[in-house]
Amino acid sequence: LSKVLELLGTLEAKVTKEGEAEAAAYNEYIEWCDDTAKNGKFSIDTASKQVAKLDAQIAQLTSNSAVATDKIADLVAAIAQAESELKNATLIREKEEADFKASDAELVDVIETLERATGILE
Repeated sequence: LSKVLELLGTLEAKVTKEGEAEAAAYNEYIEWCDDTAKNGKFSIDTASKQVAKLDAQIAQLTSNSAVATDKIADLVAAIAQAESELKNATLIREKEEADFKASDAELVDVIETLERATGILE
């Protein structure tokens, strides 16, 4: 009987020791699960904030792009108008130059005629 009691005592100690080891392993697993859940939640929160920030940045850049596109269109129109005005001004200047050359040639001819007439009269 004492041998049986001794074996039961040993078995009880062994089962208690194994139970404590299992409880410690379980507690460690629970702690790991909690840490993983917290880290996952933190990662999700961080990513959600980053998504919101990037969405705002995309909206801002889209707006800037639209403004820049409008400005480019205005500048293209202004350049086209300036080129047209330059072409018209160039045509006017060319006509004025031709008129000046004709007038100059006529004046030179008149001066030469007057010089010859003066030479004849002297």
